[in-house]
Amino acid sequence: MTFATALREAAFRPRELFFDAGSREGTRALAREIFLMDAADYAAAFKGSAITRAKLWMLKRNACVVLGNVGTDENLAVLEAMLVHDHEIVREHAAWSMARLRSSEAR
Repeated sequence: MTFATALREAAFRPRELFFDAGSREGTRALAREIFLMDAADYAAAFKGSAITRAKLWMLKRNACVVLGNVGTDENLAVLEAMLVHDHEIVREHAAWSMARLRSSEAR
């Protein structure tokens, strides 16, 4: 017995930004894309979404954590760019992620 039906309401469809986020590489790509966003990109990508309650810098902090957990050494450059972010907490999380990636490289 199944209760699932095909999604009919367009408002509940996943945004294109999240289509590939189910895989590790998709998750890393989403984090890198968030790093590249400015305020206008953020507003356009999440218009009408509850996620806009979070500020862009908060998503960038979370993206740092994501890369610290599932990133590779290829992500060090984008994390390094976050070391000069306006918000201290983003800088701290970028440094944490970089240290974590570097320590896993040594293993």
